[in-house]
Amino acid sequence: MCATDRSQNTVCSQTVSIQYLVEMLNISSSPSFIRNNLGELVHTSPLFDKLFFTNNDRNSWFSSISVDVGVELVKTEIRALTGGSACLVQNVQINDQRWTVFIERISLKEELFSKWVFIQDGDVLHDRSGRYATFALKMNKYIESKYGAPNSDWAVFNLYAIGCSHSTISKITGVQEQTSKNVVNKIKKDLQFSDRDHLIISSIYSLSYSRIIHNVIDILKNSVNGLLF
Repeated sequence: MCATDRSQNTVCSQTVSIQYLVEMLNISSSPSFIRNNLGELVHTSPLFDKLFFTNNDRNSWFSSISVDVGVELVKTEIRALTGGSACLVQNVQINDQRWTVFIERISLKEELFSKWVFIQDGDVLHDRSGRYATFALKMNKYIESKYGAPNSDWAVFNLYAIGCSHSTISKITGVQEQTSKNVVNKIKKDLQFSDRDHLIISSIYSLSYSRIIHNVIDILKNSVNGLLF
């Protein structure tokens, strides 16, 4: 499943340093990695290392998964790199667990990379009722309404949406943890969702997850406390 995210180009500005992308992946609640055009894993998130490198090192990870799975993932990566689109591969079996893999193209200083994000339990993304797609439309409008606002709501929303704790949000934005909690409670009330999983699943299903990632990169660039990692 591939689709261009028309709300925001999936190609990063060339002025964006890879360090901000790395920092964003490090604080995400989903395992992830960055791969260069030589097929090398140039960065893996701490959570990816913890889950997938128990018995494998970075260079041999691909050989540890089945050939069929590896071929499907690489074919999807090629579509993402050549088409400039974000792609999903569902029902991927890795280490006896099922994952949905989100792959998108990243362009940094005229070099192409692919960013892979792993979301556990892929069948939750089957949205036959349209529940997540409907919520995603409302969520995107909310993001747009908060963009450029003089308060911290926009930053808190995006950081919360990729899995940051209130402690991490506080370190990045400078707001108190209780303020972050209050903002999230207000967002939950405004958007009428019960938990973070619903927010994340909706953004992934609609392929607006890449937009949130780019928002977080912008937030990290302007972080009051600079780099965390």
